[in-house]
Amino acid sequence: MMEPHLKILCDFRDRFILGNTIGKGFVRLYYTYSPAIADFIAKHESLRAIVRVSLLPVVGISWIALKIGTLSTVALMLFFISCFVGLVCFRRRYEE
Repeated sequence: MMEPHLKILCDFRDRFILGNTIGKGFVRLYYTYSPAIADFIAKHESLRAIVRVSLLPVVGISWIALKIGTLSTVALMLFFISCFVGLVCFRRRYEE
């Protein structure tokens, strides 16, 4: 049985990335270099933890894209980014 996060990433790869030439090239490059990188990461517990945590946003965005589609995901991400930028700007003005 595949780990659920890995299943999400594989589904995202199959549905969105492998559908174009650039995506296929990226996947080919990934499978060329990832075994050596994965072996290195596996030997370092702290690095393994950092990689797992850093991949959570990627898994989350992939899950959202699989559920609502890429265009809606991009729109949602732009909305969140603009809210974040707005909050930062508001905070800076409020503190001055």
